[in-house]
Amino acid sequence: MHSEHTPSKKKNVAKKRFESNVLIVADTRVNYWAPDVSEAFERFGAACYIAALEPERLEERWFEYRHGYMNLAPDEPAIQRIRDQVNKAAPRLILFLDPFAMTSAFFKAIQRDLKKKATLAAWFSDCRRTSWKGIQCFDHVFYSDSSMQESLQKVRPGEDRKMKYLPLAVNERRFAPSGVDSRESKIIFAGSVTESRLKTLNRLRLRGVPVIWEGPKTTNWWTKLKSKNLDSNTLTRLYQEYAVVLDLPRRPKNLNGLNFRVFEVAACQNLMLTKWVPDLELQFDPYEELVVYRDWDEVPLVYRSLKYDPYRAEEIAMKARKRVLGHHTYSHRIQTMIEALGQKAC
Repeated sequence: MHSEHTPSKKKNVAKKRFESNVLIVADTRVNYWAPDVSEAFERFGAACYIAALEPERLEERWFEYRHGYMNLAPDEPAIQRIRDQVNKAAPRLILFLDPFAMTSAFFKAIQRDLKKKATLAAWFSDCRRTSWKGIQCFDHVFYSDSSMQESLQKVRPGEDRKMKYLPLAVNERRFAPSGVDSRESKIIFAGSVTESRLKTLNRLRLRGVPVIWEGPKTTNWWTKLKSKNLDSNTLTRLYQEYAVVLDLPRRPKNLNGLNFRVFEVAACQNLMLTKWVPDLELQFDPYEELVVYRDWDEVPLVYRSLKYDPYRAEEIAMKARKRVLGHHTYSHRIQTMIEALGQKAC
């Protein structure tokens, strides 16, 4: 059983040092948390670099459009760009965020000129991508959703020591209370508005829930093309302008695990209304630090109970922020990662 839920006493972080070079490889268009991971590594003494795994040439973009992922064959220009950054950084650790479609030939190609082989690690925030065979190439795999464990064990049998449950986290410097005087008495959903989410939001409105939403619309290709993602400043503002923030987990991206929104809202010290998932009780104390619903019929009732007890709502929000600062920052996660990698304190 995974164990992350610990007493409320604040954990000390940054005890260990990791004074080595680290290269983070990520598609920064979607892995917007790459700079947060980099910043956390630097707090432990590492020199951290980010290699953006993104298409640049027209033919690269066309391949990605047709197949849904980049062409990472050893002779592709993207490989040379990553290889140049690997050679420049000379990393002791290469950390991939949500990797996909990589083969052993890819890893050999990008490390071709290194005098000493780097440790390869992956951290998955998306449980849809853990079954691909290239995952066997990593020395260590970290996964944020406990449902990933079974699929990982199928492709890496007998390697439990090299796989570890590592939940998502928050950058407490970017997401923090800004001292709002009052909150509007509505529920806000801030995130990608998919077709299924839009149906749910409209259903809640019909039930009398004063819910609004902000974020890029992905209901069709035209709205998706025009929409822009919400930046952290906008999210921080939205998380604090309204009485309650609604979380709509996105399946199959999240099955058992918590998404970033849960940690971000808690760090902003506002009330989060989220769907119960198995991993939730590993990270928070339900009903004491978060408000939980198990099906949509409960949402109107839960909202009305919170509306009539604002002091209780504020108490829950304060406890959630305390939990996050004590256990769920990127510094906590990187400390866990360093310990799992077996790196000695420098």
